[in-house]
Order: sequence, then structure tokens, then C-alpha cells
Amino acid sequence: MKKWEIILLCIFLFAASVISGFLINSFINFSKNRGQDNTAILAEENNEETVKTGVNDIIVSPNAEIILIQKYKKCGHTVTKKEIAPREIVNLDEEKVKEFYKGWQIEKFSSNEIQLSRINEGICPEHYVLRESNGFISISCKNDSGEYIFKGLTDISIQYLPEEDRVKLTQGIEVVGREALNEYLEDFE
Repeated sequence: MKKWEIILLCIFLFAASVISGFLINSFINFSKNRGQDNTAILAEENNEETVKTGVNDIIVSPNAEIILIQKYKKCGHTVTKKEIAPREIVNLDEEKVKEFYKGWQIEKFSSNEIQLSRINEGICPEHYVLRESNGFISISCKNDSGEYIFKGLTDISIQYLPEEDRVKLTQGIEVVGREALNEYLEDFE
């Protein structure tokens, strides 16, 4: 056989299989829709009982959003974090979720959104200090004891900054919040 005959045969077989699949699927759907309540028909045919679930049973959906709200007593700030529900809590009810998130209060519970809150004694993790380190700007984070813990070194050189900014960086510039931190860093670039 010639190459074009093989290609033509392959196209014909592909088209025939697509059309066959469509017809079979249409026939199956048509057969299913003939009865008004398919589950009742299946239960009668199999002589099985259908089990009803309680309407009030709310369980966590796989794509539910978890909103964690933490209030910090020392600094008075509130930090909100949103995330997708971890696999461990999918299909759990409110009581089981409460067990999973010990120390948290459930403020709102639905299958698509869970809002949790708690109060912390210390300060929030968004207290930063910018300093000069080896000719670059470094970022540190303040802990509950008031100590700064090194988080990283930026690629922003202080070489071309005005003298006033270099003096401030030598003393340390305290910044609260990730947005403020990003704004400061953008100003230095």
C-alpha cells in the first residue's frame, strides 16, 4: 500500500470510531433518561434499599477555602491567611474539623468555606528590619523576645543609594507588614 492510502485508512478508522462512540453514548443517555428517577429504578431492580443522608450533615468539600485569622496581643495586629483545605479534612464534618484544628475557634463552617480564628500572646511575624549587610540590604524578622532573626539577603546594592538611606540602613529600618516591606524594597531598586 502506498503511504497516502494508509493515511486515508487511518483517518477513516478514526472518524468511524468517533461516530460510533457518539452514537453509543447517545443511546446510553437516552436509555437512562427514560425513567424519571433513575436511582429508584435501579434500587427496585436490584432489590436494594436506598440510604438517605441527613440534610444537616455539612462536610468539607475538596476545594473548600480555609481562612485562618490570627490576632496578636503584643502588637495588636491581625494576620489573615487563605488556603485550600488540606486533604486530611476533606469530607469531615464540623466536629472532626474542630479536632483537627485544636486551639482554633470555628467562626464560620460551610462545605466551601471554613473560617477559623485564634488569639496569640506574642507579636505577628510581619515585623521586619532592613539593614546593610556586606554592601547589600538584608531582611530580618522580629520575634516575641524582640530579637531579629535573619531571613535573607536581597540583591539590592547600597552602593548607589543616597547617603541618607545608607545611614538609615546602618541603623536599621523597621517595617511592619509584607506590603510595606515590598514598597520599601521597590523604592530602593
